[in-house]
Amino acid sequence: MSASRNTDKKANKEKRLIINSLYQESLGYVPLRMKPVHFATSFLLCLHRRYSLLEFLNKAANPKVDEKREGDDYIAENLYQRLIKTNQSILDPLVNIEAFKLLRNHLNAAYNNDGAALGPAFKPYSTFGCDYSTPSLDYLTNQSKNHGHSGALVWLVLNSTMVGQQFLALAKDIATKAEGPATALGLPLLIEQEEEFEEEIARLCGDPSLAWLTAISELMKPQTEALLRLAKNLQYHPSSYALRKLIIGVGSWLVVYQVRQVPGAAETIFFCDFSGDLRPQLRTQAMACYARQLRLFGRSVRLWLNLDPKRITEEKRRTIEKFEVNISKELEDHFRDFSERIGWVQPRSGTQQKYFRAVPDTLSVLLLSILDQNEVCTMDEVAMRLREHWRLVVGLLPEDHAILRQHGYTPLDEDADLRVNRDSFKRLSIQLGFAWEPSDGLALFSLTPNQFS
Repeated sequence: MSASRNTDKKANKEKRLIINSLYQESLGYVPLRMKPVHFATSFLLCLHRRYSLLEFLNKAANPKVDEKREGDDYIAENLYQRLIKTNQSILDPLVNIEAFKLLRNHLNAAYNNDGAALGPAFKPYSTFGCDYSTPSLDYLTNQSKNHGHSGALVWLVLNSTMVGQQFLALAKDIATKAEGPATALGLPLLIEQEEEFEEEIARLCGDPSLAWLTAISELMKPQTEALLRLAKNLQYHPSSYALRKLIIGVGSWLVVYQVRQVPGAAETIFFCDFSGDLRPQLRTQAMACYARQLRLFGRSVRLWLNLDPKRITEEKRRTIEKFEVNISKELEDHFRDFSERIGWVQPRSGTQQKYFRAVPDTLSVLLLSILDQNEVCTMDEVAMRLREHWRLVVGLLPEDHAILRQHGYTPLDEDADLRVNRDSFKRLSIQLGFAWEPSDGLALFSLTPNQFS
């Protein structure tokens, strides 16, 4: 029985390697069920090229009540004694055990607020990843196995163009300066020396060819240009908020890439419903748009292979035939999870049908990526830029009705439906501080609307 299990385990591992190689060849990374913090870890490791183990932080931020074995540092009393006695004198002896336990609860809330730290990561425990809601680069570690090197792929594509390199330079400056209250809370526990991130980034992405990188960088040129504008604008924002918005922006690049890289889908659009429950037709079409993009991404490996059947060796063919349903499900799960968590899709939880609608934080980032300092734009100009740079169609332009029909999102009434969506988008933009209405029927957009209104 043991020999049989080992044989099965070896066969499954080999098939997993084949499937992952297909992902890397077609997509550039392995699509896992990741959260934005996992993606951020992958991207920031390539940007910063350094990381820390964060053993003491992990042990302090993941309280355990019962010892797994004698001397378990995840038990408050054991860790307390070790921190008191360490050469760095992390804890003042005046801090009693009850105060230390209370501090651990705060650390857990601050650095594991989205459940991504995944619990104890050091002996006597093990886990398949460990990420922190990074308030600064001091909290960057390299134990995550959840991102599939998705952030590395984005870094690699961006680094292949001059515009992308300009963005990466500004992004590194933003990440380096990031700080805030959450940064200070854990600093006494960050005592390990930083280590070099020496991985070859191209290798992490399957060593894509220069032709492939050139094609993808050209495909994603409008989104890369938007990221550069975003980074320039974030220089005027508080550093702790700037880093978060930066990750939302880079994550949005990945969402658009996921669909646009599918063969034949470069001109796809994302139709968003901003009206709430006012017009059921809008919600229906936004749900249809989401379902279509989800299925499209789920079929992306098959569509990629169909372009050149010579890519399929006999071994790959057998694996695809057996696991094609699983591959599609993995891709769909990845797209569903990340598009929701980065703020492109609602609702964020529950079993209700999903639809495209940028949450306020994400919409703020998208607007920051299309507006320049000291300029004033009409809503028509904003609409054209959202479509060009992020493939978003909301119904803000007269031609949007025809575009939606062309893509199969019907029936929608140009006046009754799209006008409601337009007005809802306008109100939200005003609430977010990106627009004002100087007169009925006229909405103007700016990064500093208060200076003009």
